[in-house]
Amino acid sequence: MIRFLVYFENLVLSVSCAALFTMGLIVTGSVVGRTVFNYPIPDDLLLIGLLMVCVIVLPLAYVERKDGHIAVTVISDLFPLRVQAFLTACGSLLFGLFLGTMGFMIAKKIPAEMAQNLYYDGQLDIATWPMKVVFAVGVMGFLFRLSINIFKNLKLVLWPSQRSN
Repeated sequence: MIRFLVYFENLVLSVSCAALFTMGLIVTGSVVGRTVFNYPIPDDLLLIGLLMVCVIVLPLAYVERKDGHIAVTVISDLFPLRVQAFLTACGSLLFGLFLGTMGFMIAKKIPAEMAQNLYYDGQLDIATWPMKVVFAVGVMGFLFRLSINIFKNLKLVLWPSQRSN
């Protein structure tokens, strides 16, 4: 299970990097098109906004695995290791509940949007549901990784002699 999660995290990280590269190509193409041909890429701002979902949400699980989130630990570093682990578990649980609720509410809208065939206003008629699926998948992967880390922190709180990596 853990190996599959690591594979998933690495895969969505690669997709996120590809989305970031694509965003750069869209911006460059739109600027060149507007300057040289007086015709930018249609719906370029919408495309970039939608790809931003990939860039922000998909790598969350990978960043959680690498413990790469920005954290200010000036005061918490003064506490014993067990207290630090407890505070980290509580913060992770709260954030998981917050982001999990957002992911659930967005995922709940997907079938209705597919059935209604909803599109964004613009020249390309881009469907609304694909990036909501991406958001839900990214949040799901993040919640799996977060639950593993919460379990590790609670294990450290309850049994401090059994430190795990």
